[in-house]
Amino acid sequence: MSKQPSYKPTDTVGEAFAGLLDVVARFLFWAGIVCTLISTAILFFQFQASINLSGGFNEAQATANTALFGKIMLAGVVSLFVGTTYMFWGEEILAAIQILGSALLFFGTPFLPGAMGGAQPTPAGLAALGAIQTGGLVFGLFAICSLAVDLYLKAKERIRQGARSDQLKFGKGLKEEKEINNVFMGNCWQLPFCRKFVREKCPIYHSRRTCWKEQVGCMCEESVIRDAMEGKVIPKDAVAAAKMIPINNKLTSAQKFERCKSCVIYNEHQKQKYKLMLPVTMAVFVGAWLFIRSNLIYLVDNAIHNLDRMMGKVTFNASGNVSDTIKQSSIPFHEIALACIMLIVFAYVLKLLEFLIFKAKL
Repeated sequence: MSKQPSYKPTDTVGEAFAGLLDVVARFLFWAGIVCTLISTAILFFQFQASINLSGGFNEAQATANTALFGKIMLAGVVSLFVGTTYMFWGEEILAAIQILGSALLFFGTPFLPGAMGGAQPTPAGLAALGAIQTGGLVFGLFAICSLAVDLYLKAKERIRQGARSDQLKFGKGLKEEKEINNVFMGNCWQLPFCRKFVREKCPIYHSRRTCWKEQVGCMCEESVIRDAMEGKVIPKDAVAAAKMIPINNKLTSAQKFERCKSCVIYNEHQKQKYKLMLPVTMAVFVGAWLFIRSNLIYLVDNAIHNLDRMMGKVTFNASGNVSDTIKQSSIPFHEIALACIMLIVFAYVLKLLEFLIFKAKL
């Protein structure tokens, strides 16, 4: 008797490939953690040894070690980035954790010489810290690119879909009307989900108003559909048509607004509102950033100075000089730190915009 196949009939090539990617991502995740931690520990030990063992410190061997473990550090942060991005893609906190991890590697190294009591490390010791910092910079650049792609895809999805389908109750699954010209930020009867046979008998259309302002419409109010199916004549005069708009006294204004929030027509209106507000929000955010940039740089510099003083007290080294070291460095620490902070803030500004438009329905 032939051996039964080990796979199930429901298995597909796509599922098998996805499972393989999961395994590879988990391997890269753990391999990245191990490589990053080990290389960071060895490079830090080498820096420390260059201070405490300066008399018998082998500079040539230390330089070779830095070259080796600097490469391992780069391989580790790249593996860690790929693993975390694949495993946790779509998680709200992913980009913040990645940028925070890179910031610890990149911005933490200038504090180490002061924390070691102010002793002067050798060039090889400083090169070891530079290798750690390079790993943090590479990790941060990848994290920023990941954040930018995530923001772009989410904004694109919101422009295309609007609110999630599980939030829609009225008109869910309804196809767009082909004869409607989708007017940007138009009235309800100018949007593609307004049905022609209802619109011709709709008092809101003839009065040139909108269903979300009147809080009754063809998707939620039974009388509007019934009158349209019965062929009820609606005056062409806007004032006379407005008097025929049905009034539902059984529901409160808040309950009626909940109906609007679940309506496919109002969701289309919100999609267009999001499309309008997205570039406005970006322009306002960038403009505010540039307008108060000098004040923000001052806050970042003040935060680094205070952290330097705190590190000096903890390590009994009151003469912390991190701020001076950063100012003398060719690397724009303050600008990079501010850019990382502002990118994270911008991500949450967009999440707030999404919440206000598609959840609160403002």
